[in-house]
Amino acid sequence: MTNAGLLNEQIKGAEMSLDGLFWTLLLAAVVLSGVSAAIAIIIAGGVSKSITQSASLITSSSSEIAATIEQQERTASQQAAAVNETTTTMDELGASSRQSTEQADAAASAAQEVLKLTDSGNHAVQETLEGMEDLQKKVAAIAEQTMRLSEQTNQIGNISQVVTDLANQTNMLALNAAVEAVRAGEQGKGFSVVATEIRKLADQSKQPAERIGGLVSDIQNAINVTVMVTDEGTKTVRSEMEIAQRTAQTFSSVAESINNVVINNQQISLNIRQQNKAVQQVLEAMSSINQGAQETASGLNQTKVGTKQLNEASVELLAII
Repeated sequence: MTNAGLLNEQIKGAEMSLDGLFWTLLLAAVVLSGVSAAIAIIIAGGVSKSITQSASLITSSSSEIAATIEQQERTASQQAAAVNETTTTMDELGASSRQSTEQADAAASAAQEVLKLTDSGNHAVQETLEGMEDLQKKVAAIAEQTMRLSEQTNQIGNISQVVTDLANQTNMLALNAAVEAVRAGEQGKGFSVVATEIRKLADQSKQPAERIGGLVSDIQNAINVTVMVTDEGTKTVRSEMEIAQRTAQTFSSVAESINNVVINNQQISLNIRQQNKAVQQVLEAMSSINQGAQETASGLNQTKVGTKQLNEASVELLAII
């Protein structure tokens, strides 16, 4: 049986005991009134036999009343002990409830602190995500610029190749012109000098074009490496963003769980406070019952004294007769 059921049984028992005491006292009062009236009639009539019968009746009734009162005294004593025991139990329950309230409040406060930390962590993750998004945009912009640079470098390489080809063709034409000038003899000497100068200019144009081609090749290799690194950086940023997003989702789930813990602890604390209030009300009710039992015990004692005096009076009356 739960504490509430035991308490209800004890309260019902106390009410029944008080009802029994009430009817016992009422019966005693009626008997005393009847006995007083009978004595008055007997004395007024002066009949000896009636006096003897009435005195015997008084003695018998007094004994029965005394026995009933003793039974009620035992019942009242047991009830008082039960009330005291229940009061002690309720006091302990109240202390335990107060301790539980404090623990629930402490747990709710701790959960709120953890919730604040979780919110801070979630905020930090969101800032990290924003930073990664900006970094991803910058990496994408670098990749785009690198691709443009690669295209422009290719164009430069193509132009350099054209210059090299033109220089080679010019060199071949100058060589052919020099051969023809030699064949022309004395008349072709001037043309031979011009052809030689043209060959020199062609060679001079070819050398920078070749150097430009080499530089373009080096630049193209560097661009290719940059593109590869940029691609790896893009993949890394994307992977880190996915991790950060999962972390943010985890923080959100943890925050939701902790928020539920806070709500549950607050509800527990509220329920325990209501229980404390109910316990206090029960303690007040038990105090009232205990006070009523004490008053009833006092009334029983007075009735017991009166019954004893009545019994003594009936004995004296029989002795007189």
